[in-house]
Amino acid sequence: MEYVHLGWSGLKVSKIVLGGMSFGEPSLQSHGTSSWVATKEQAFKVLKRAWDLGINFIDTANVYSQGKSEEIIGEFLRGIREDAVLATKVFFPTGNGPNDRGLSRKHVMRQISDSLRRLGTDYVDLYQIHRWDYETPIEETLSTLTDLVHQGKVRYIGASSMWTWQFTKMYYIAESKDYEKPVSTQTPYNLLYREEEREMIPFCKAHNIAYMAYSPTAVGVLSGRYYKDGKLIEPSDNPRLQLSTGFYAARIYMDTGRFPENIEIVRRVIEVAKNKGVTPTQVALAWIFRKGILPIIGTSKVEHLEEAVDALTVNLTDDEVKYLEEPYKPKPILHITPPQ
Repeated sequence: MEYVHLGWSGLKVSKIVLGGMSFGEPSLQSHGTSSWVATKEQAFKVLKRAWDLGINFIDTANVYSQGKSEEIIGEFLRGIREDAVLATKVFFPTGNGPNDRGLSRKHVMRQISDSLRRLGTDYVDLYQIHRWDYETPIEETLSTLTDLVHQGKVRYIGASSMWTWQFTKMYYIAESKDYEKPVSTQTPYNLLYREEEREMIPFCKAHNIAYMAYSPTAVGVLSGRYYKDGKLIEPSDNPRLQLSTGFYAARIYMDTGRFPENIEIVRRVIEVAKNKGVTPTQVALAWIFRKGILPIIGTSKVEHLEEAVDALTVNLTDDEVKYLEEPYKPKPILHITPPQ
């Protein structure tokens, strides 16, 4: 495993981030009993293999499986907590009350306490704003997060899934008012969705902020398993990719009526993989690594994790990168939570 600094910090993290969204119980997941959900036993196998492979960076959220993901990860880390870099998030509703959501001081303070209890630790290494809160001044949120750092409950702060202008505002207000500045952000980024190259990624590079890509294989589309006879076939085994679910990934990755270039990109990924003697998934991840970006690998299967780690040894040439990127056309941004 290779390790890099997390943004401008001195903290060293593995170049692969293990995502905990799939850890929990099928009954607690929004997509029911789909195959991507890992039970506690399955999650432990993935966590153990990740640890053995040198992955020290684990990312979860307070709402994944209604907190069950945090509980599973916390139980696994007993006895090895200090060697792990642990990240979680706050924003989404955790109850029906008017203050059971968002980024107010009240909600954030309560949620960090609940997350620490579930994780079985007295601090998290990275506490992230899961979405932008249009109802709470960012100054209130930043002052609260700064207090948590001073209290020792949080080491660094970060963000997830927001417009670049929002993240920029967060960064410069923090800098001007001496609040804690974000060390990282994460949004979707892959060969089928590259809109973050417009502003977010350049901003992060200019300020030495770590950028993490979730959905680095486009929810499995770049694995090639949905490519048949020159078409992308809507899967029956992946609810997150069925257009009927309304999930943003389906509207971008699988809607080849609006985005016909996706078919050609997947075809080229498969072609390059065949020529190099590796898998399409490894080509897609090698492209991410080539950009200096940390992919978040969320999986319920050990073999998928091993495949991702092996991708660290796949080197793409300049010509191969150009060939993979050439068909891309701009797409709408669909991953941001709109004002309520």
